[in-house]
Amino acid sequence: MIITAKRLGRLAAAWLILAATAAQSEPLSLDRLLKLEDLGSTALSPDGRRLVIETQAPFDQAARFDFDTPDARIGRLMVADLATGESARPLFAAEPGAGYRAGPFSPSGRQIVVSRWKAGRWDAGIADLESGAVRWLPFGVDQPAYGRSLQWVSETAFVAIALEPGELPVDQKLNSQNRERLPALWARQAEGRIASASVMGSGRARLPEPRQDRRLLRFDLATGTQTVLATGGFFDLELSPSRRYLAVLGEAERVGLADVPAVRMMAPSRRRALTIVDLRTGAVQTPCPRCTTLIEPLVWAPGADRLLVFQHPVNKPEATGALTVIDPSREAVQKVGAALIPDFDYGSEGVARVRADWLGPRPIALGKVAGASRGDWYDVGRDKPINLTSALPSRPDSIAIVGHAAMLALAQGRVWRIGVSGRATQTDLRASAWLRPSAVAAGIRQRSAVLRAKSPWLLTDSGIGDLAGHLVRLPPDAKPLAVTRLGAVFESRAPSGVATIGIVEQGRQRALITVNADLAKLDQGVVRVIESRAANGQMLKSWVLLPPAWRPGQKPPLIVVPYPGSAPQTFPYRFTLRTNNLTPSAPLLAAQGYAVLVPALPRDRSRGEPGEGLADEILAVVDAVLAQGLADPDRLALWGHSFGGYAALVTATHTHRFKAIIAQAAPSDFVANWASTDPYMLTASDGGGPTPNQMGFNETGQGGLKGPPWRDPERYRRNSPLFQADRVTTPIMLIHGDQDYVALAQGQAMFNALYRQNKDATLLTLFGERHLPASPANLRAIYAEVLPWLADRLEAPSTPAAAEGDRPSQ
Repeated sequence: MIITAKRLGRLAAAWLILAATAAQSEPLSLDRLLKLEDLGSTALSPDGRRLVIETQAPFDQAARFDFDTPDARIGRLMVADLATGESARPLFAAEPGAGYRAGPFSPSGRQIVVSRWKAGRWDAGIADLESGAVRWLPFGVDQPAYGRSLQWVSETAFVAIALEPGELPVDQKLNSQNRERLPALWARQAEGRIASASVMGSGRARLPEPRQDRRLLRFDLATGTQTVLATGGFFDLELSPSRRYLAVLGEAERVGLADVPAVRMMAPSRRRALTIVDLRTGAVQTPCPRCTTLIEPLVWAPGADRLLVFQHPVNKPEATGALTVIDPSREAVQKVGAALIPDFDYGSEGVARVRADWLGPRPIALGKVAGASRGDWYDVGRDKPINLTSALPSRPDSIAIVGHAAMLALAQGRVWRIGVSGRATQTDLRASAWLRPSAVAAGIRQRSAVLRAKSPWLLTDSGIGDLAGHLVRLPPDAKPLAVTRLGAVFESRAPSGVATIGIVEQGRQRALITVNADLAKLDQGVVRVIESRAANGQMLKSWVLLPPAWRPGQKPPLIVVPYPGSAPQTFPYRFTLRTNNLTPSAPLLAAQGYAVLVPALPRDRSRGEPGEGLADEILAVVDAVLAQGLADPDRLALWGHSFGGYAALVTATHTHRFKAIIAQAAPSDFVANWASTDPYMLTASDGGGPTPNQMGFNETGQGGLKGPPWRDPERYRRNSPLFQADRVTTPIMLIHGDQDYVALAQGQAMFNALYRQNKDATLLTLFGERHLPASPANLRAIYAEVLPWLADRLEAPSTPAAAEGDRPSQ
């Protein structure tokens, strides 16, 4: 059934039914949500004078909505001159239908690289921070995912990974690729003259797979000269201290998946090749042409053109590799730290990294030696690794390099000084973390690598402090962004959706820019914290948002919004108003008379049983809410998105207590989910074989099933709600986008299983949408279906079920 204007009218009816308790003030509306603005990245210029702030225009003003995240399409650039005390102003006037992002500053801080999306094109330019004048260039600049895509060589020249005129960065191109290519392929099939087929191969059947190459350019602003330094699948670069050598990472030939028990998400599908370009002579070196290089470390020694990387043989696990020092001036390659077992960090997405850097002229790395009980930082530039942090009471949480030859480490909330000899001295300073200044155009390496600073600042319970003990107090819950000669820049986000970038100067605060200021006037409900104890004895906080105008004694219907692995101990993200948090929107549901619960659901992926005990954990928190009289026990619903949608389906197979369950973008069958590929692959045979992302999600990611389906098919079956569909008695609504990497077939399979049994089920298909619905019309359609459906199934309390009837029969 197609969503019509008549069906959209049901939204108003549902509002009247459920919003009676919120009549005291104007409730939050979907229209207001679609006009949300937002703040993006913020960066301080090298001279400390100007602050550049990325913002997002009202969500519904985007020229197009074929994106996962809207920042490129509705981005705006603001600048604040801190020396004059002015508030933020537009860096330049935005063109109609255009979106912008900021790039790196020039060395003086007078200029900044900017990128512009407009009418399907991605262009790069140089903006003058004082006048706002922009010089648009004859090429685009790729967006950094792992590290950098552009660095300045001087005030008038830079090196960059360039895009051809009109070419989009990979993430934007792939997200909309199917929508652009499929109509042409269908037309070919209908005409019958040109084939509309694609071919993909594996093993002996693997076909030559072209690579999307990029030009590595040096551009001279003074003359307009473009110099092509090299061509390849480049995606990351780092300039040496002398600015003579450029280390570049790029995708090379296709590689197989390493022979490991389980595949990780984000495992490379092509060899990550290291290239070093001599900017003076143009010579190109390719150290270890049969190696894959990790994205971290990729760090030059301070004051010396010596590069530290970690490389391992192609098609072999990371553990077979070694830290390597490369001296391009002598074309010398030296492996270091052979006795050290590196601490491999895969993060939440499976990107392999090794923590390593330089302490003076010597490489250092985090790891352990044989027989060691914990990981420590070692000097690996000697014949035998020297433990630098063994005197610390625990493994250091984080380190910072001050100057060239001094290390600071955090352990158990205290700051330690460590010299190149390894001697450690405890200071009187206390801190929880280092202040890592906010940056634009930075990939994950800049956000996770060792902090290098002339004088690092520390995050403390009272604000931020320096090594001399000076303290700057920030507003409650403010996030520090940078420190200037005049004060400290911070970001503050209120639960209401009001967001501010401000500065503290001599103890006084002033705002530089604020978005969504009117939201502070809306009554968005009352938050209650629910404490419960996990099976392991850990005390957990769950969060309930009660409707506006709620009064003690009222028991509104309750909607649970679960997400396995999430246990926020501070105000939960789900309760905030953000443009990527619209379905489900807890404040919008509360505005219509619902209580909304975000339960703490810590998970242990190592168990390999993502569905085990999940319903019990959710119900335990629900019972804690009901014990406080905050909700109606006979009007319980559940709305989960993505892995939260999976939790919703699992719960539906384990209890009758919920009267309505919504599962959005939810995996239902782990075997089919493992076997699926992102929809863009349907029309991307020119890009080669599938990526490991879906396999990795199920084997080591959130699914965490420890391997492929054929190794333990029963594990896959018992954790897949589809195979327990006969136990479902709760009405279910399934919401899926046809371009989502969680395949539409996952929702169709669960719907078919319920349809086969004539059970109450609805499938809402959103055409053109990926994982997060973006089209305002589709967002309206979701709530036009969901709200009347919930009102119908929760309006009348049902007869309480007997305790033994809470679970379906086995």
